Amino acid sequence: MTADLLLLIPAALLLGLAGSGHCLGMCGGIACALGLQQHPRPVMALAFYHVGRITTYSCLALLFGGALQHTLHHYPLLAPWLRTAAGALLILMALHVAQIWSGILRLEAFGTRWWQPIQRLVKPLLPARQLWQVFMLGMLWGWLPCALVYSTLAWAAAQANGMQAAILMASFGLGTTPALMAGGVFASQLQRLAQLRAWRYTLAAALMLFGLWTIFSVWQHAGHHHAMH
Repeated sequence: MTADLLLLIPAALLLGLAGSGHCLGMCGGIACALGLQQHPRPVMALAFYHVGRITTYSCLALLFGGALQHTLHHYPLLAPWLRTAAGALLILMALHVAQIWSGILRLEAFGTRWWQPIQRLVKPLLPARQLWQVFMLGMLWGWLPCALVYSTLAWAAAQANGMQAAILMASFGLGTTPALMAGGVFASQLQRLAQLRAWRYTLAAALMLFGLWTIFSVWQHAGHHHAMH
């Protein structure tokens, strides 16, 4: 595991944690809607559902990150620009978390085209009594149009390493899971916490620092490499 990845994993977990309020609003009622709370083993069913969701995130990251890795093999000069784009995405997400600018939410419009046909695949799996059915439901719901997922996916893929991108998206998914696994009073407490200005600003500041560090480090490395030549 590279030193860069060791620093990026906390950023991915932080993105998931920072997006907990958004995730509760988007996906919080899905488990109830799918009847997972009435499953004979509800905790196990929810766990399989989230594993399925995170599997979709990781597979998409592996695909897009691998494609960019292949592209950089032929066009290596794009590398610093991709890392710069990754840092810029973190900064934009920090602005969204701080509720300063939420233009990044417009990304959700891109997912509506493929979400409707995917959504039709849910019906044959209901009622989900087997854990494999719950897992498949989670995988399908991983395609739900979500600006937070899209922007994090773009950030992970911009690392231009398929395996690394998959690890980062899995870390992001794990960061969102505690809020989505929580129920009742605890879930509402988490949602209230996500709305606290001090909490939002602290998470946003950390994401902003990760983004600035990403941009600074890549151009510092590029400048050092240029000076060596």
